[in-house]
Amino acid sequence: MERYETQTIEEDQTSQRELAAILRVLSRPDTVKILSRAETGISNSTYAMEELNLTPKKYYYRLNELLGTDLITKRNGVYRQTALGRIMYGRFLPAMGKTIDAKNELGILDELEGTKLESEVRKRIEEELGIPVFENSTNVKLLGDYESLAIEAIDLYDSAEESVLLASNYIDVRVMEACFRSVDRGITNRLIVDKKSLLSKIQSLRGMLSLTFTKTIINFASSKVDLKEFLKFVDLPYTFCIVDGHHNIIELSNTLNNSFIVALSIDDRGVSEKLTKFYEKLWKAGKTNAALNILDSIKSS
Repeated sequence: MERYETQTIEEDQTSQRELAAILRVLSRPDTVKILSRAETGISNSTYAMEELNLTPKKYYYRLNELLGTDLITKRNGVYRQTALGRIMYGRFLPAMGKTIDAKNELGILDELEGTKLESEVRKRIEEELGIPVFENSTNVKLLGDYESLAIEAIDLYDSAEESVLLASNYIDVRVMEACFRSVDRGITNRLIVDKKSLLSKIQSLRGMLSLTFTKTIINFASSKVDLKEFLKFVDLPYTFCIVDGHHNIIELSNTLNNSFIVALSIDDRGVSEKLTKFYEKLWKAGKTNAALNILDSIKSS
């Protein structure tokens, strides 16, 4: 018992030290600028220094701080945000900013502490000001906009340990890059794309292609992945994803114009089993496509 308590205390102290280090790093504006730039990938540090107006000494010092706290990583010569970095930059910092901006409004909670009104007033203030509430008491998370959906999908791809089954009405460069990263890590992947508007998706994708992404997709097409076992096209009713047999994303869209309404992130094996059965039916009904043949030709060349 004493050994367990000692281990728990040591783990807590380690977590506190790591959190303190991250907060120190994020307190420096120059470091946050580099973290922001790493969202899309830094493939040329010389250009990044010029863009961010940083000296080489300051740039590399702050870059090493980000690497040391695991907020960014270097893969194939490109610096990118890690899953932790994306959460801290995309969620934690905005939440802290909104909370600080609302400090005057939040002051009323100090006056109500210990009263029956405190909980209700706190809830109303958080909802009114849009301050995120960080709770782990539920296995269901609401994703209120498409950006939140994309970030959640990227986080799940980067944390996947076994498999990812994605059926998507969207082609998002960031999500696709996360998909390719998981393939490189040996994660089993299958992708179903809605075929009704495939042409428009491919056309819009061309305008979004970065040099980094182009290299990534060429490297992927040149890998040993059997594309016919990786990608299929089907009439897709909605976007959903199953990761490691228990993490799930389900999107609710407007059936009139297929626009995003809301999505749910659900950690539940029962939901995964039902979604996986539906995914298998879609996969069996799916077809290859001219776009897949193009990738095949790239791969075989």
